[in-house]
Order: sequence, then structure tokens, then C-alpha cells
Amino acid sequence: MDPRHERKENRTDGKRNRFSRPLHGFTLVELLVVIAIIGVLVALLLPAVQAAREAARRVQCVNKLRQMGVALLNYENTRGEFPTGGTEPWHDRGGAETGYSKGYGWMVQILPYVENSNLQNISKGYGAGDLQRDLVVRSTPVSLYFCPSKRGVVIRTTGRASAEDCTQGCALNDYAGATPANILDPALPNFSPWFWQGTTHGDVTRGANKIITYPPTGQSFPVDYQGVIARTGIGPACKAANITDGLSNTMVIGEKRLFINRYELGDWHDDIGWTDGWDPDIMRYTGYQPGPDIEQIPDPTFGYKFGGPHPGIFNAVFADGHVAQINYDIELITFNAMGNREDGLIIDLP
Repeated sequence: MDPRHERKENRTDGKRNRFSRPLHGFTLVELLVVIAIIGVLVALLLPAVQAAREAARRVQCVNKLRQMGVALLNYENTRGEFPTGGTEPWHDRGGAETGYSKGYGWMVQILPYVENSNLQNISKGYGAGDLQRDLVVRSTPVSLYFCPSKRGVVIRTTGRASAEDCTQGCALNDYAGATPANILDPALPNFSPWFWQGTTHGDVTRGANKIITYPPTGQSFPVDYQGVIARTGIGPACKAANITDGLSNTMVIGEKRLFINRYELGDWHDDIGWTDGWDPDIMRYTGYQPGPDIEQIPDPTFGYKFGGPHPGIFNAVFADGHVAQINYDIELITFNAMGNREDGLIIDLP
């Protein structure tokens, strides 16, 4: 046989074999199965991704509280006492005879130890011509005071001037100092005489001489703030020696509970922000049960509560500077004891 004919025949066979192979493809059912599997995998992975992101944000929150705890200790080491909570709401009515007489609270006072001493310095003045400087201070955000799990930097602006003037903006905050119920009766869950102790606005020096009557027993008590961050002008600042329950057992600062749908708008307890005085903007009450951030509900006590956006817990820093996670379902008597520096109840902490 002619070799050329053999090669041609082989080429023909190869061509015939190549076109005779069966063709394969995805059927519609197979495609739908693949899509369903991908959907299930995404559904399984998404919560894990979200949980990882929340864990990272929670670590950032803890680190911010730790920085505040270090600032508190540096403040105490330098001045021999802890910072105070301001005189009264809106921080511009305090008497000139009190320290930080404009009424600024602890968030302003610790600034030289955390971020910006120049900003703290311009907040000190009192008297004619001080208003414009005051408006600059209150409109300036401090990123340290925002929890990354809750919201970004928020500056609340209003269209009218008033005592809580936010026409140029009020920078908000996500953390607050702790003040306890001096006497706690869980049978009276909405009773909170110890946050204001008889004085909301007005002469706080005179307010220090008031007598508080406790209705369940009719007993009378002198005004006495028993948290680490005490009220400016209404009693002496707390010294380390005053924390007889122990620095590691006494809560100083924690995350404050907010309505989720009011994050970007502010609220009556979240309107002036970090430059406020003695007000739920920067102070909260351990006499109420903490809880998670939720959508707005009717609750007149909500603005005094601790809590946050984290599942199951909120973060708090103690007087020795360590940070702990506190469960929302903590027993109320135990929680209130954490906020009281001298009630004699020693709490085991994680």
C-alpha cells in the first residue's frame, strides 16, 4: 500500500473520531443545584464574617476604654484625685466658684491625658466673650469617645440657640461615667433620687447642703455622690483612698445605652455630647438594669441606663484601669454595687 494513502486514511479517521465524541453541558437542574449550594455557603459564611467584624470592633471599643482608664489613672496620679462629672446639664450655668466652672465634666477634664490638651485649655474660661470658644469646643468631635460598633462620629446640629446651643454643632459620645443608687430597692425599679440628689439646674453649691428623703423608709440622707466620678461642686472629688471597695471592684466608665433609630439624631440624653456637665450625656446610673441598644420605646428611665450594641454584653473600665465585659442580665444589686465605691459589697469580676 502506498504510504501516502495510509497517512491520508489515518487523517480521515482522526477527523471522524474527533467529531464523533459526545458533547457534555450543564442542565438547568444542575445549574439550579449549584446556585443553591452557593447560596447556602454564603448564608453560612455571612454570619461568620459579621461575627468576625463585630469581634474586631469590640476589641477597638475595649482599647478605647482602656485608654480612658489610663487617662483616669494619670489624672489621679497628677492631681491626687479623680476627675469630676460636671456641675449640671448644658455645662454653661455652673457657678464661678467651682472647678471647671463652666460645668464641664470628666470627658473634657481628661483630655490632656488622652488626646488634645489645647482643646481642653480653650474650654476653661468663664465670663464675657467665652461663648464663642465654648461653641467651638462643643462642636469638635473626639474620635476616642465613639464606639465603632455603634456609630461613626456624629455632630448634632440644631437651628436655634438655647442653653444647649448646638447651632454650630454638638459632637456626641458613646461612653459615660457611672454613678450609683446610694440605696437600691429592686421593688422600686423606676425610682432614682440618687442621680440628681435634689438639684438638676441651679446653685449646685447650695444643693450640696440638701437632705434627700428616701420614700420607702422615710429616712433622710445628706447629698452624697458615691461613684468614682462625683458631681462637681456638690461634694469633694473622689480620691483613691475613698474607694474602699477596691479599685479593681469599682466601675468608672461604661458604654451608654441608646436608641438605634436615634444614633444619628441624638436624644434628650444624647444631645450635647462629650462637653456636657452632670447629665445622662456623660453620666449613667447603675441603679437601673443595663441592656442592648434597641429601637425607640416609651421608657422615661432609658436615658439613664448603660448598655450598647454588642450582643449580650457591654464593656466597662474599672478604677484600676482594667476593662471587663458585663452581661446585660447581671443581677441589679450586683451591678449597682459595681458603681458604688464604698458600699462594702465586693464583686468578683472576670
